[in-house]
Amino acid sequence: MMWWIKKHLDYEIRLGKMAADVHLSKSYASRIFHQETGSSITDYVTARRLKHDYLRLDI
Repeated sequence: MMWWIKKHLDYEIRLGKMAADVHLSKSYASRIFHQETGSSITDYVTARRLKHDYLRLDI
């Protein structure tokens, strides 16, 4: 799922779309993601976007 998120980071990310693309139910995808990462999908996406945007800045 992390590769899917990375690929779609610049777009609106919907749990239903991601789950369908990786052939899992929404609840199972969410549960597995949390078990593997210790983070919710929302928190992970937010952190990745912040990091991605920060690296784009020329500071």
